[in-house]
Amino acid sequence: MRRVVTSACQGCLSNCPVQVTIEDERAVRVRGNAASAATGGGVCPALAITLEQEYDPDRVAMPLRRRNPRKGRGVDPQFEPVTWDEALDEIADRMMALREAGHPERFALAKGRSTGINEVLTRVLPEIYGTPNSFNHDSICADAEKLATGAMDGVYDYHDYDWEHLECAILWGADPIASNRQKAYARRALPEALRRGAAVYVVDPRRSMTAELVEREARRKGSASAGDSGGLAASDAGGSGLCDLSPCDSAAHVSGLRASPAAEPPDAGCWVPVVPGTDGALASAIARVILVEGLWNRDYVGDFKDGENLFAEAAQLKGAVDEAFFQERFTHGVCAWWNEDLFDKTPEWAEAETGVPASLIVRMARTFARAGQRSVSWISPGVAMSARGLYSGMACYALNGLVGSIGAEGGVLAFPSLPVKKLPSTEPYRDGAARRACSSPRVDIPQRADFLCAKAGRAHRAPVTNLIPEAIEGGRVDMLVAYWCNYPFSCTGASRWERALEKLPFLVHVTTHVSEMSQFADIVLPARHHLFETWGFARCRQNKRSSIVLEQPCVEAFGESRNDEAGVAFALAEKLARRGFPNVLAYYQRECADPCTGVPPTSGDELAEYVLKAMTAPLWQSGDADGVGVSESAWGDFLAKGIWETGPVQGRRVGETPSPLPTPSGRFELESGALRRAFEDHALRYGVDPTDASALLGYEARGRKSLVPHYEPPVREGNEREFPFIFSQHRSIANLEGRSANAPLYHKLKRLDPGDEPGDDVVKINPIDMERLGLRSGDAVRVSSPEGSIVVRAKAWDGALPGVVVKCYGQGHWAYGHVASRDFEQGVSRGGNNNEIVPPEWERASGATARHGGLVRVRIERA
Repeated sequence: MRRVVTSACQGCLSNCPVQVTIEDERAVRVRGNAASAATGGGVCPALAITLEQEYDPDRVAMPLRRRNPRKGRGVDPQFEPVTWDEALDEIADRMMALREAGHPERFALAKGRSTGINEVLTRVLPEIYGTPNSFNHDSICADAEKLATGAMDGVYDYHDYDWEHLECAILWGADPIASNRQKAYARRALPEALRRGAAVYVVDPRRSMTAELVEREARRKGSASAGDSGGLAASDAGGSGLCDLSPCDSAAHVSGLRASPAAEPPDAGCWVPVVPGTDGALASAIARVILVEGLWNRDYVGDFKDGENLFAEAAQLKGAVDEAFFQERFTHGVCAWWNEDLFDKTPEWAEAETGVPASLIVRMARTFARAGQRSVSWISPGVAMSARGLYSGMACYALNGLVGSIGAEGGVLAFPSLPVKKLPSTEPYRDGAARRACSSPRVDIPQRADFLCAKAGRAHRAPVTNLIPEAIEGGRVDMLVAYWCNYPFSCTGASRWERALEKLPFLVHVTTHVSEMSQFADIVLPARHHLFETWGFARCRQNKRSSIVLEQPCVEAFGESRNDEAGVAFALAEKLARRGFPNVLAYYQRECADPCTGVPPTSGDELAEYVLKAMTAPLWQSGDADGVGVSESAWGDFLAKGIWETGPVQGRRVGETPSPLPTPSGRFELESGALRRAFEDHALRYGVDPTDASALLGYEARGRKSLVPHYEPPVREGNEREFPFIFSQHRSIANLEGRSANAPLYHKLKRLDPGDEPGDDVVKINPIDMERLGLRSGDAVRVSSPEGSIVVRAKAWDGALPGVVVKCYGQGHWAYGHVASRDFEQGVSRGGNNNEIVPPEWERASGATARHGGLVRVRIERA
C-alpha cells in the first residue's frame, strides 16, 4: 500500500515543508511539499539523509540505565536496558527528593532542536514543579544576531530579504544556499537575482558555496575573472608576493588578493575575502564612503538643513559635525555615529585591518548606495556570534538604514507574525514552593557583572546555556534532563562540559542516539524522530512568508521511543502524581483537553496531538464547528494539507512613508535607545556609572560610543608566535543540526562543501602555507590551540586566505554511532570536533557563545 503524508524537516531552521511517501508502512522517499509558496516545493540535498537517520540501526531503541558509577570520556557506562517505568520511577524519585529538601531549583531542563509544542515540557513542567532553570539552545545559535539588529530596528528576530526586487546585497558571513535559515528558497532566488543583474558581495574568510556561485555568474557575464574581482583563484598564487609574508593579524598577509590598480570589481559582485573578525571595520568604511560622497538616502535619513554635505568637510579634518545642522527623518543618530566612530574610518584604514583593497571598498559602497532601498546588508551568526560581535553586527546592519532599505521593496523585511496560541497560564497549579523556587536566580549567571544577557533589548533576561558547566561545578545543579542536544560536542570549550558532567549527580538524556552527552548520563531515554514519528509543528519563514508546518506520525515509532516533549512530560507528570504531587498532571488533563471533543489526554501521544490542535486552532477551526467549539473534519483537512501560510509581506515602495518601528524613538536607531536602557539597568544593578557599563562586558567603547555601531578589534586567544594561524570554521550543507554524522550519505555529501573531501575531515590551508609547512594534501596533521588539539587531514585549498586555516564543523564524534565514530566501542573519533580547540568565550551583551570571528589561533603540525 502506498500513501503520502505531510510533515516538516527540522534539519535546520529552514524547517521546510515535506511530503513522505510510505510503502508497506515504511518511509521510502522524502520530497518538498509543492503546496508551499514559501519554498515552491524546494528542499536541499541533505533532506535525503533523514531516511538514513530514521532507519539507523544505531538508534536508541529502549531506555538505558547506567551501571558504572564512574563517569568520564573513555569510561564504559555499562548501560543496561530497563523499562520505561523503571527509568521514570528513578527520575521522579529524584525530582521529589529535591522538592522535599526545599531545593527544586537545583533541577534543570535543557533542550536543543524542538517542535512548536515544546512548552508542555520546557515551560509548564518547570513552572509548576518549581525551577527557573529551563534552557534552550538560542544562546549557542543566534542570540547575538537578534540583539544586533533589534537594537536598531526593534525587531529582535531573524529578518527576510526581498530577493525578488533587490539590486545589491552584501552578505556578511552568510552562505544562504548552504545554510542560514532559507536554503530551499535561496537556492532558487539567489541565482535568479544574479541573472537579473543584482550585485552580490560575499564577505567571508573562505570561498563559500555562495561565493563560488557569485563568481561563476560574474565569469559567465564576462565581467571579470574571480581574481580580478578580489577573489582568490589558483592562478593568483604565482607572483603575488605572498610567499615572503608571515601569518599575522594585519592585512599584510592577504594583500596579494588585490586586483591590479586598473581593475575594478564587476557589477555582479564578488567574493570579498576578509580577515576573520574584521567585518565591522569594512562596514564602517563603507558607511563613511556613503556619507562623505553624499550617497545616503535623503528621503529616509534626512539631510543637513542648508543642503551642504558637512560630512565631506569633516572628513578632510577627520573631525566631528554639528548635530544641530542635520535634520533626520526616519533614522536617529546618524551624526552621533559619525562623531563617535566614522570620522576617521577611511577605506585605507579598513584595508589595513581587513585586507580588502580600498578601491574595492569604495566600489562596494557606491554600488550599494546606488541601489538605494533595493539594497540589503545581510548579517549572520558568522559576524555577530563572536567576542564583541554585537558591534560588528550593528555596523553591518546599519548600512540598511543609510540607504533606507528597512521595510522597503527590495530591502530588509520583517516576517509576518503567526496566529499560534500559547498554552494557558500555569499559575493556578503552582504552590508556594514552586513560586519561591522560580523567583530564585538562574544557575547560569548568578551575579555576573561581565554578562548583560539582553533578551529583546532587556537586560538580564537571556539564559546562557554554555555557562551550565560552571553551575554544575559550583554545586548549583543536582539534576539535569536534556533532550535533542549534545552539549559536550556542540558547545565551545567541550572539555569543560565533560569535566562538569563527570561531577553531575544525575543526568537524564532523551535522544535518538547514544552521543557524547549520553556517555555521562545515568538514564538514556529513546526519542522519536520529529519528521517521521511524532506530533508537532515547525515555523517555516522564507520568501516573505511565514508558515506553520505540521509534523505527524507516518511510520511506526522506532523501538520503544516516545515523543521527547509531550511523551516524557506526561509520563513524568503521572509518576509525580503518584508520589503526592499531582499539579503537573492536573494541568495537562484540565488545560490540554482535545479542543474538538473536550476529552482529556490519557497518554503522551494524546497530549501531543491535543496540544498541537489547540495551539494551531486559529489556523484551521471552521465556522460550522460542533457544540464543543471546533470541527474534527476541519482538523482532518488541515492534517491532509499539512501547512498554513501567510501571504507575502509587501515592502514599502519608493515614495511611500515608512511605518514607525518598534524602537524607543519609532525610527531606525543608529544611536540605540534600547542599548542605553539595558546598560543603565546593568549599571544600576552593579553600582557603576552607566557610561562604564560596556567596560564591564569587555568592550573597548565607553559612553556614547557604546550605543552606536562601531568596530572593535577581534579577540584572539593564543600567542601569535606559538599559534601562527587564525582558525575559521563554517557549517556544512549536510549538517542537519549536527545530527547527520552517523548517516553514510552525510559523508558522501561532504563533496558539496567547497574544499572538503567526501568521507574525510580536513583542515583547509592555503597552498602558500602548505608549502611553508612542508605538507601535502592528505597528510595527517595535529591542529592545536590553547584549548586543546585534534587530528585531521590537511587539504591545500586556494579558497582559504594565507594565515587563516578553515575547517567545517560537524565531524569528530567519539560517540554517536558506528559511522560517526571511527571506533564507537573504544570512543575513537572520526576526524576532529572544532569545539575541542575553540575556547569558551561569549558575546557578553547577548550572552551568546562566541564561535566565529577568528576567536582562536592554532598551530599546524604533522601528526
